[in-house]
Amino acid sequence: MAGSAFTLPRARPTGAPYFSRNQVAAVLHQVAVLLELQGANVFRVRSYQNGSRLIGTLTEDLHELVVTGRLFEMKGIGKGLGSALSQAVLEGKWPEDWVRLHEETPQGMIEMLGIPGLGPKRIKLMHEELGVDSVASLKEAAQQGRIAPMKGFGKKSEQRMLDGIELLSRFRARRRLDIGLKYGTAFEQRIKSIQGVQRVQLAGSARRRKETIGDLDIVVGVDSEHHDDVASAILALQGIADVKG
Repeated sequence: MAGSAFTLPRARPTGAPYFSRNQVAAVLHQVAVLLELQGANVFRVRSYQNGSRLIGTLTEDLHELVVTGRLFEMKGIGKGLGSALSQAVLEGKWPEDWVRLHEETPQGMIEMLGIPGLGPKRIKLMHEELGVDSVASLKEAAQQGRIAPMKGFGKKSEQRMLDGIELLSRFRARRRLDIGLKYGTAFEQRIKSIQGVQRVQLAGSARRRKETIGDLDIVVGVDSEHHDDVASAILALQGIADVKG
């Protein structure tokens, strides 16, 4: 587990539904974050946030809702969003503007979201005013004292960012067992909620209870028919670096 890459899942090769409920909810969340990084209209951002929560908590089958047209009757799903989701589920194609959004957003800005207490709005502001586009450039700007003078920031905010960067770097390197287990348990719970997952278990250093842990390894048992959907849904989780097998 490393980094926080945002990716668009690949369509399953077996036909519609091309994406699962979990995949769609994860992508809507990603789009909301990326739009906020670009400074999009707050109501547009909120519509994707609400859509992500709505789809993620569905008790009905998403494919059935799309096929019957009942998706458009749901509160919070407008014509535009409903059409985009229908296209994804039935045709296996994400909207072009969502694809461009993922391609055009600097990966470094997405990685900055992993710094505790640092959100999209502040990242966007520092990018525009200071040219900050990565964790490294943020650290340099903070060490040079260029963040504190910005409106709404100050010395304390600047120091918190440096502390957050240090915490992030420690997490990316090796960390104490107790800290690693907290992150591992959180990932276990998130993965267990994905449709098609039968079993989730920490592996590697965490399972052997080593004093320190590098990357977290998690073994997931999956129904064969849901393999591709589960793999894509796990990759869509922030903090996941790779899925093997």
